Amino acid sequence: MKYYILNKYLAALTGLFLLLFLTGHLAGNLQLLIPESHGAQQKFNDYAHFMSTNPFVKVLSITTYVSIILHVIVTLALTISARRKRPIGYKSVKSQTNSSGSKYMGILGTVILAFIIVHLSNFWYKAKFEGETDIYHLVVSKFQHLDQVIIYIIAMMAIFFHVLHGASSSFQSLGLITSKTRKYIQLFGILYALLIPILFAIIPIYIYLGLHIR
Repeated sequence: MKYYILNKYLAALTGLFLLLFLTGHLAGNLQLLIPESHGAQQKFNDYAHFMSTNPFVKVLSITTYVSIILHVIVTLALTISARRKRPIGYKSVKSQTNSSGSKYMGILGTVILAFIIVHLSNFWYKAKFEGETDIYHLVVSKFQHLDQVIIYIIAMMAIFFHVLHGASSSFQSLGLITSKTRKYIQLFGILYALLIPILFAIIPIYIYLGLHIR
């Protein structure tokens, strides 16, 4: 039981940390919406260089990687634990709903994890191990292909549904949801789940349509 509670806390804390990471990552990526005539390439490459060389950012990057791995492990452990505790035979409507929710969260999490691996191989790996320095050109060339844009949008849809459930669930696990805070936390979860993925999804669409060339 104590391991189950510990895993719930770890899932909540790593999940909320990853929400902060998404916010910061989005803030940097929004520079891709700057027209090329306004120095978008130089600005984004300067940003990418800073993110890859600043010691504090490097620590944050390691923390992010550890959080992703830990989040996957503990949520998988929670899913297995929930299935083992599931009663055989009689099932209430509530247990069916929870089971369905857990199943879809697992599927969404798998889609997001696969996207992270592909995303890292497309950008981080090439910058880190292949010596690519023009990250702006790398991103722009990638999003000129419709299949890459579609994959990115599907991933953002998965993040939307995952965060929609996961944000409020994390606050619940940490005991922060009360009768007074419930509606505000739920509203935050909905707005965050909508806003962040939509803004992320706009970037590849913007580039694919050639709107960056101005």
